[in-house]
Amino acid sequence: MQKIKHIPQYNYSDYENWKGDWELIDGFPFSMSPSATGKHQFVAANILYKIMNQLKESSCNKNCLVYFGLDWIIDKTNVVRPDIAVICGKKVEKFIEAPPVLIVEILSESSYYRDRIIKKELYEFNNVKYYLIADPKNKTVETFELIDSKYQTTNKKEFVLNENCKIFLDFEGVW
Repeated sequence: MQKIKHIPQYNYSDYENWKGDWELIDGFPFSMSPSATGKHQFVAANILYKIMNQLKESSCNKNCLVYFGLDWIIDKTNVVRPDIAVICGKKVEKFIEAPPVLIVEILSESSYYRDRIIKKELYEFNNVKYYLIADPKNKTVETFELIDSKYQTTNKKEFVLNENCKIFLDFEGVW
């Protein structure tokens, strides 16, 4: 009979001491690439710019702010770093503590499964209202909206971030 091996699980206090860039999902560490590719950064910057402009144009920037590459500490065993996160309410000082209203992940070969499957389930479970997956290779953006606690695919371009904030996002030209 084969001996069962112990697979260690980690928590936030372990995560704080690690060198390099990591995410922690259900206590399991995921190493992040040394740095995103130029294409990844280009697309992320363009989407970030579009979101920031929409927040300014709609007067939402008093209630909602956009952050790039900031840790979200969900709980002791889940720490993720969304490419882009929109937070409404309290300004973030150190790291995200409450579910963002909108998250954008930019797909790459190294993050494809984690972004498309693992993080999608994690964001859905933690009530992120909108989850957008941008695919630079195929030049597409998939939009998921949380409806009755489940993500539904939608073609929406208008996002109601809170009762005082609505933005319109067109992803033409971000590639």
